[in-house]
Amino acid sequence: MQSASRTMLDNSAPGTSALKVLGQLPGVVFTSADPFGAYEWSARIYSRGFSENQLGFTLDGIPLGEQGYNIYNGLSTTRAVITENLHDTSISQGAAAVDVASTSALGGAVSLHTLMPSDRAGGLVEQTFGSNSGFRTFARVDSGRLNSSGTKFSASFTDSTIDKWKGYGTNATQQVNFKFYQPLGERSSLTGYFDWSSHQEVDNQDLSLNYIHTLGTRVDNYYPNYAAAYDAALGIYTHGENLTDDPMDVSYYESSGLRKDYFGYLTFKSDITDRLDVNASFYYSNSAGLSTFTSPYGSSPNGAPLQLQGYTLDVSRIGFLVAAGYRIAHNHLRAGIWYENNQFNNGLYLYQDPILGQGTPPSPTTWLNPKNAFDHAYGYVFNTNTFQTFFEDTYQITRNFRINAGFKSMLVTTHDGITANDPSYTGYGSLPSGTMTAFDPFLPQVSANYRFTHDDEVFFDMAETMRAFSQFGLSGGASASAWSVGDPAQFHQAMRLKPEKAWVFEMGYRHDDRWLSALVTAYRVNFENRQQVVSSGPIIQLVGVLNNVGGVTTDGAEGSLTLHPFPDSRLFKGLSWYNSISFNRSTFDNNFTDSTGVHHIAGKLIPNYPELTYKTSLMYRYGPASVNVDAQYMSRRYISYMNDAWAPHNWVMNLGARYQFPGYGILQHISLELNVYNLLNADYIGTVGEQGNPISGDYQTMLIGAPRQYFGTVRAEF
Repeated sequence: MQSASRTMLDNSAPGTSALKVLGQLPGVVFTSADPFGAYEWSARIYSRGFSENQLGFTLDGIPLGEQGYNIYNGLSTTRAVITENLHDTSISQGAAAVDVASTSALGGAVSLHTLMPSDRAGGLVEQTFGSNSGFRTFARVDSGRLNSSGTKFSASFTDSTIDKWKGYGTNATQQVNFKFYQPLGERSSLTGYFDWSSHQEVDNQDLSLNYIHTLGTRVDNYYPNYAAAYDAALGIYTHGENLTDDPMDVSYYESSGLRKDYFGYLTFKSDITDRLDVNASFYYSNSAGLSTFTSPYGSSPNGAPLQLQGYTLDVSRIGFLVAAGYRIAHNHLRAGIWYENNQFNNGLYLYQDPILGQGTPPSPTTWLNPKNAFDHAYGYVFNTNTFQTFFEDTYQITRNFRINAGFKSMLVTTHDGITANDPSYTGYGSLPSGTMTAFDPFLPQVSANYRFTHDDEVFFDMAETMRAFSQFGLSGGASASAWSVGDPAQFHQAMRLKPEKAWVFEMGYRHDDRWLSALVTAYRVNFENRQQVVSSGPIIQLVGVLNNVGGVTTDGAEGSLTLHPFPDSRLFKGLSWYNSISFNRSTFDNNFTDSTGVHHIAGKLIPNYPELTYKTSLMYRYGPASVNVDAQYMSRRYISYMNDAWAPHNWVMNLGARYQFPGYGILQHISLELNVYNLLNADYIGTVGEQGNPISGDYQTMLIGAPRQYFGTVRAEF
């Protein structure tokens, strides 16, 4: 386990994604096209070769499902909690513990933990200004202890807007968090949490290497220039698109994503006796989403050469978790169950765009009414039942040596139904449907930890993991699943896929004293039945086929060192220097065959993930002032499975500075902060693979990282 503390979160600009802060840790790679890591279309997190849909995510132990853009079984971490309300976030980079409520944790698990309401009445106000008309307000109120039993709550709100750094459009988020805590006697408590969020983002144009080399890094969608998009759909190009290898596919008018979420839980904890404790949680979550594209590949009934396509997503989850622990002799036994029912609706609606000069196209930030669509191209409903149990024992052999052994059982069954199908659009008289089940009654894990001195320890971990099948309808693309094909033969072949599994092995050494902290780890992953999306075609009409590409073998090593060189110096006591280096080699074990023939990818590196990363951070704190500079190097990332196209290496540096003033009146801990993202104004590719990956060559599946950005913040407590 490694953690990003509240201090690390505070060193970033307010509103920065907690996952981006985790990206400072060794072995973790976070990519995005925006400075905050909150632009969901571009946000990607990887750990030791596993991507965000192969990791587990929880908030206070409550499952958040897979992460990514089209989340079908959960909620984005940035929309589940306001960053200022996090106590910390941690990641287990080897394998997730057996008690983690996740059906996607092939690799590690990310755990977010919210702040408890304060015992003292007060609050926090925060105002941020910055580049691209950035404006973010945050406020939190803590009730303090309201009575002798200890009842307390906190309520907070944030409102954030920032213009795109290229092109036109505004990304905005409004969010509310509420948490209460009620002690029940001396041994029990009840905790409740509620989250509401409304999120909109206007997308950047997805780029290929050819587009970048031909048109530059600032090429973007036409919005709000409808006339230019209209002409391009007629083959009249005004921005040099005809110089690229695919003029039409770099000629979109707009693209956007809208999300609205409700999420909450109740957790009861009790130490029934000195030996026995129980923990029970109930949760509910609902997320509505609309993603739009205005396509030059389709026309409107009125004759306009453009067509607005609206992808709808609606996720409704309800579930509970119950766990109990019992201490006897040198053993700490724990067991528990998790059940969830998830209903996911996914469909495509087609909307008419106006004839040029005869109206205004819909704004990309407007929720569209399906009743106004001229066609319901297709629709799916997925219903998934998840049942997971676990049992583990931590055996304290000696004071300094302990072993943990346990297993989990997982049963995940998904049924789908077709709610709409227009054969003139899909090309199929009927869309196939079916049931898929991922089941394994015994997924074991064994770990050991030995502290041989006060400052030194070694550890070992071994686990077998499994991921349930993903769900998404015919649109395919980077979100393709077994249901994303319409051809009956391909569908039945996909339905015979086995779930992804992996054996994860890790061993390491850790040292910690007042002068330095050091960590060295080595790991191996044997991954079988890896399911990859092979993409082709224009991004608005992606053909994303799910393939079992066989096994993947990962070998890796990581090292990190944090120095506190002057712990006894009054002037330099607050100086620390962090460095980490990570090497990961993940290669395909097998060639694979599809309808186009045999693809010789054996021995090739997996796409999207760098082999080498280096991170460094220098921080100095003296009295009320502090400053930090951090930088990250990332080696090339391959775009294609054949490794014949890649995003170049990059080096990105950031700066942060803070000064805290004395209190004034009711205001305490008044501080001014400055954060500079991409300090050296590096020109680099931020995200790779958001549209999937081709077998060979170039593809429009990259987003450019933001240039240098400035953000200033005024903060005060009361």
